[in-house]
Amino acid sequence: MKKQTTKLRFSEKDLDNPDVRKAAEKAEKAAGKADEAKARLPGTKLRTKKASAEAEGAKLRFGKKEIVEEVKTPTALKQKVIMKGAVFSATAKAHQEVAEHEDDNVGVQAVNETEGAVETAAQTADTVRYSHKLKAYKQAAKLEAKADKANIEALYKKRMAENPQAAANPISRWRQKQAVKKEYAAIKAGQASAGTAAASSVGSSGAAAGAGKAVKETKDIGTVAANFIKQHSHILLVIGGLAMVIALISGSLSSCSMLFGGTGNAVIGTSYTAEDEDIRGADEDYSAMEEALRERIREIEEDNPDYDGYDIDMSEIGHNPYVLAAFLTVLYEDYSRAEVQRTLRDLFAAQYEYSTSHHTETVTETRQVRVGESLGQVVTSGYCNCPICCGIWSGGPTASGVYPTANHTIAVDAYNPFVPMGTKVVMNGVEYTVEDTGNFDRYGVQFDVYYDSHQTAQNHGHQTWEAYVADDNGSNTVEVTQTITKRVLTVEITNHSLETVIENWGLTDDQMERYRLLVQQKGNRDYLFPDSMYVTPGGGIQYTIPGEALTDEKFAKMIHEAEKYLGYPYVWGGSSPSTSFDCSGFVCWVINNCGNGWNVGRTTAEGLRQMLPAIPPSEAKPGDIIFFERTYDTVGASHVGIYVGDGMMIHCGSPIQYASVNSDYFRSHFMCYCRLP
Repeated sequence: MKKQTTKLRFSEKDLDNPDVRKAAEKAEKAAGKADEAKARLPGTKLRTKKASAEAEGAKLRFGKKEIVEEVKTPTALKQKVIMKGAVFSATAKAHQEVAEHEDDNVGVQAVNETEGAVETAAQTADTVRYSHKLKAYKQAAKLEAKADKANIEALYKKRMAENPQAAANPISRWRQKQAVKKEYAAIKAGQASAGTAAASSVGSSGAAAGAGKAVKETKDIGTVAANFIKQHSHILLVIGGLAMVIALISGSLSSCSMLFGGTGNAVIGTSYTAEDEDIRGADEDYSAMEEALRERIREIEEDNPDYDGYDIDMSEIGHNPYVLAAFLTVLYEDYSRAEVQRTLRDLFAAQYEYSTSHHTETVTETRQVRVGESLGQVVTSGYCNCPICCGIWSGGPTASGVYPTANHTIAVDAYNPFVPMGTKVVMNGVEYTVEDTGNFDRYGVQFDVYYDSHQTAQNHGHQTWEAYVADDNGSNTVEVTQTITKRVLTVEITNHSLETVIENWGLTDDQMERYRLLVQQKGNRDYLFPDSMYVTPGGGIQYTIPGEALTDEKFAKMIHEAEKYLGYPYVWGGSSPSTSFDCSGFVCWVINNCGNGWNVGRTTAEGLRQMLPAIPPSEAKPGDIIFFERTYDTVGASHVGIYVGDGMMIHCGSPIQYASVNSDYFRSHFMCYCRLP
């Protein structure tokens, strides 16, 4: 009787969690399909209700580590097929190599052709003979693998429900998933060990039989082959190497992780497979798209001249070139620069989100204008002292107490005066004095000009004149106040980070495992991008904040928040614990969330520098913000950290860590210190 697929049992408490319950139901369904496939295998009788009930009682109970042994493909058939596959794969490659040298020996050519025909016929016959049997076993194995995957996911969800802190960041979640996989594999291996010896014994006999047949089939061509060996021993070395490679690849098809089993294979699994020029070329193309985005931002005002103000909220623009190379390697293996262009565009579109919006805002601006300087273009209207223009105040004195005079008196709005009462202004060659007030700011008028007659005032309408502060104002400056309505363009650029985009790309578990190994090892080609933005790779310096520095309450709150994230990886565009951080994302998060009442939003290193006043390096103290330039190709500040005193800072390098600001690297890139309020 075929053994049942691994099934899990969870407690009612476990199933109260909706994520665990959903995953458990999916695992149960997958196991059922696998069992149905096994029941249909050749030579397998359908189970009775009694047998099914007995098997149901053998399900795995999580916590007790009881597991049912998985079904094994009949050994004789399996060994025969494996032996045939190995012979055909190896000899096919051998014939290819021999064919390249057939012209050296006509006899060898004849042998190669004859042998190839015999093997083709044998392969065809065996394919027809066993394909109908293998199909059912392949299907059962496929469903068994799906059931295992569903079981692992269910156990992972259970672990996350029990330890929510383990889901704090992507790295932690990945490590937990790998631990569950190992535990599950260990459980299965422990329960299956009882049948291992018998299977090995039968397998050995099957392999011996297959080998015997192979010897028999080649006996008739021994003489000619011996002659070929003498003349072409180097070719046989190549053939032997190819056969070893084929065997290695064939054995790894079921799981990518097997490719990394030995030392040599680990090197293969963690190495880029494309040529250096193609790897660098693809990265140059991606960097070119990022530079085009920067240029677009720099030209925002020029491209949108109709706006009075511009509000730009943006993340750092950039990526880790080793991450990009690792992803392309997993996706394409050996790729050329040309064939990855579509993928580069799709990645870029997913990584960067560009959005614009606009709004209006009313602002009051106050400025100082020196005597003799222009007030700019102002809007003027006309009025007289009649009831139509002045209402109940007609015929009376002005707001200053004097009676108005033509070519002399002007008025400003009573509630939003453009200039103070008494200011002397020159317009159209006439010097006017502000002696009166009105209510006309709502019409966009700065000055109301007095005329002796209503008709003349009416004829003035609205006219725009350039106004100057008169020389005889008796003061060096005049305070000009103006309330205006501005049209503001808001531009938001969000970097979702290349790492996050790849995590959500839909790679298989094996692909993700290899991707992370490639990133970790930099594809065993750390020379490709020597000017990486990771300014201080490694674990950083062990450092303890002196007690006297913590007497500053604001700094103590900052460092308490900052140290929560020591060891978090550098992620371009990252701005929260859920995504990890880049340098500016980390500093902005600490400032905004340390409890000191600050809020700088999410901005770049340069954007943060422009917000804060600079201080001399000699006055720097713990809690000040330190900026660096030219750590990668960008204008202004390119890196930022939090100064903690004693020549040290905490910053997001690779990973978040303490570092000395007096190292050769940071001294050569130092820009300035700035202070928070």
